[in-house]
Amino acid sequence: MEDKLDVNEKYELLISTLNMVLFPIGEINVLYSDKLKNCLDELEGDYYTFLHENYVYELCETGIVSEKAFSMIKNIRLKIESISQSKWNVEDFVADRCWNDVRKLIIDLYLLDLKAN
Repeated sequence: MEDKLDVNEKYELLISTLNMVLFPIGEINVLYSDKLKNCLDELEGDYYTFLHENYVYELCETGIVSEKAFSMIKNIRLKIESISQSKWNVEDFVADRCWNDVRKLIIDLYLLDLKAN
């Protein structure tokens, strides 16, 4: 699938994946805990693909992502990867220090380098 996407679409998927770690916006008639659970379910596969070194490197080669951002994204992916499977639940996603550390890295990335779309 990803080979058929242009670099702008790949960048959008990267940003979307990073945004999943940040708290999603609530929706009318949707329990927020359900929204967070769905976010976690989607994130589990997406972070592996769209934060992967090879995927992000292509964006770096085209100049869409800087080398500094490339390095930061690799670090974010490693931090997510190191979060115990037992912490992939709504309560820990909201309150656990590991998840909050990842959020801080993403915010730092946005502040330093990426333009959020």
